Amino acid sequence: MTVLLTVSETLGGSALGDSLAGGGSGCDHGSTQNSSFSNVTDKPTNAGAQHLYVSHDAVDDPITSLRLFMQTYGVGTGFSYGGADSAANDFTHLKAMGYASGSSKNNADGLSGGYWVDMDADATTANQFDQASFPTLVKIFGDGSGSSTDGIDLASAFTVKANAMIYNAPPETVATSPVDGQIGISGNTVLGDSAHLKTRLYIPAGGIPPSGSGGIVQWEIVFAYSFTS
Repeated sequence: MTVLLTVSETLGGSALGDSLAGGGSGCDHGSTQNSSFSNVTDKPTNAGAQHLYVSHDAVDDPITSLRLFMQTYGVGTGFSYGGADSAANDFTHLKAMGYASGSSKNNADGLSGGYWVDMDADATTANQFDQASFPTLVKIFGDGSGSSTDGIDLASAFTVKANAMIYNAPPETVATSPVDGQIGISGNTVLGDSAHLKTRLYIPAGGIPPSGSGGIVQWEIVFAYSFTS
């Protein structure tokens, strides 16, 4: 059987449906200023994030090996690019920012850059996106060491950590015995029936490389998973 994922902005909500430049729908992060991040609520207190909830419609078994990675805009969706440069250059620049990024959770020093994901569902506002303290839970797409980079293709995709798995008690509650990469069927309190991810786009003080110019930037996030009924 075919198992479909739903990615929404709220727990149990409808699939992402923001109108995107160039056509199509997805997730609009809004505006990001140099030396800051989006979605930002209050930079000094580290408040703000784009919340993403991932669930599926299987009825008997969990999905496994849930991973995510970034790729060039339009490759998977077929959407027309509506940004300020080109889809290929946006992907290159996002990877470069991630690779060169610092680890300041609220970009206090202006050195953080690229697209980040926090996989700790119940992290406090003060602790969210603290990549320096929680490198296994907070990932930067394009980050790496030496010649290796992370989260930019299926081979380097980030496995969604057990810390992201939740269910609606209500309210939102962490799963009792979650497993990396697994989301249970609806109502499963042991594995959880959703993954709660938080994301941000960080822009360093010098702006988007190489010229520091701005404008609309577009990219795709791909969720890969396995299912055996």
